[in-house]
Amino acid sequence: MSHLVDGANEWTAPRTKLEGLSVLDHLFNRLDGMYPGKWRTYFPSEQSIQNWKDECARVFAEEGIRPAQLDVGLRECRRQYREWPPSVPQLADACNPPVDPVAAYHEALAGLEARGKGEHGAWSHPAIYWAASSLRAELRSQPGQFMRDRWAAALKAQLARGTWELIPAPRPQLAAPGKSETSKEAAAAELAKLGALGIFKTANSKIDGRGWARKIMDRFARGDKSLKPLQIKEARVALGINMENEEGGDGE
Repeated sequence: MSHLVDGANEWTAPRTKLEGLSVLDHLFNRLDGMYPGKWRTYFPSEQSIQNWKDECARVFAEEGIRPAQLDVGLRECRRQYREWPPSVPQLADACNPPVDPVAAYHEALAGLEARGKGEHGAWSHPAIYWAASSLRAELRSQPGQFMRDRWAAALKAQLARGTWELIPAPRPQLAAPGKSETSKEAAAAELAKLGALGIFKTANSKIDGRGWARKIMDRFARGDKSLKPLQIKEARVALGINMENEEGGDGE
């Protein structure tokens, strides 16, 4: 049972941010507030409350649910269980809802745009944020039809982890003196660091969805030492170049 004690500690230990309450105490109070009168009917005694907390700690530990997922769970409860409170299994499922890759893709685009402005972004699930972070440059530069499979794979891999770090605060965005960056300018500044400014074309120009990758591989062929390994790897993937090719041409 030691694994249960270790897993349950984050749920039962008092927390300063919660004014000395444990996460489960705080969760109990939140549910009592969401379902006034109805929630308390589930608990005729102090022992029944303790039984609920013990079962939550056990189920959450077994399902790999972390306290950071409770916000997702409570939002799902408001959507799915509007009249009566959820059981412990229902609450666990609400904390780890299925994620639609298409909806998550559009959420990721909006979230990355918000992060580019120094905002936190709206993230319904931490796995979406971490998947978006791993493909940040590509999501900003590549059309959706090119990213569909890679995005689905990245999201699936993140969801399979079961536990996630907290979403970090966005980095402060500093505009040039006397100038406020628009979202396109912010995206261009980020892409410039990856040698990808070539993706921005005029309305009358022919769009080359892999132009950014060609530029990176041209720089690599010229011996540009400022390129990072990840840049070279992603450019090779975009151009379909064999990863063992050490010469780094564009493969065409």
